[in-house]
Amino acid sequence: MNIWRRLFYKKRKFYDDDFDWDNYTSDSYQRRLEGDVETNYRAVSEAGQLRFDKASGTVISEGTPIHPNQQLILEVIGRLGPASVHEVGCGGGDHIANVARLYPQVRVSGGDRGDTQLELARERHPELVGKLGLQDITMPFSHHWPGAELVYSQAVVMHIHTAVSHFVALSNMVRQASKYVLLMENHQCHNFVADLQLLFENGHLAWDTLHIHRFDGSTGARAALLSKTALDLPVLKSDVQLREGLDPSYRRLRRADEDSARAIAGFRRP
Repeated sequence: MNIWRRLFYKKRKFYDDDFDWDNYTSDSYQRRLEGDVETNYRAVSEAGQLRFDKASGTVISEGTPIHPNQQLILEVIGRLGPASVHEVGCGGGDHIANVARLYPQVRVSGGDRGDTQLELARERHPELVGKLGLQDITMPFSHHWPGAELVYSQAVVMHIHTAVSHFVALSNMVRQASKYVLLMENHQCHNFVADLQLLFENGHLAWDTLHIHRFDGSTGARAALLSKTALDLPVLKSDVQLREGLDPSYRRLRRADEDSARAIAGFRRP
């Protein structure tokens, strides 16, 4: 985003998404990957570099550590033991590829709205060919999307701000999942807990029951974990709990409140 857009960004009534997805090429994605992740962490793990310790419920990484967000995702899967996992916004495919390597018994799939992202994923992970597809999670739900017991996102929904698109994305993720939804996001970018409660209470979620938990990874990351059944994890009743201990970003929090205020939920009789 150039300096002029930054200066006038907050004056817009309806913010755009953080990225122009049509112009978010594999080159730009790979530059972010190399600059933000691979300078300090191992993005791709080979066989034997990762293992899940059942006793402690943690993932052990040999050699260069993996990113805390990726570690949390793998630890959630290890503890819950889903038979199938789908990643929304899979990008270059590193996360879902590591899921497949660490848990070969799990059926994996991934979707991304950028064909160039999927091309990069197929180049980086040929073993994922046939398991990835074009998916815009802000479109009306498609029965062609692969269902999974656990559906997760990693730094995806946090970037969606146009109109009520992030509400649509959250509703679609719940409908796509039969048991769990994991949101590994920047939790100051949206009021995830309040928005999910609003969607559930007004009939926008496909599940009959909704339990929202906080999951803390062994290396410091945290996420919101949605489940059809109650889990032995801290229950989230507000976004304040999810943001506990974080340095507040007032710009993001103000933007999150404006995003939430756009929703007209359920069927309101005047």
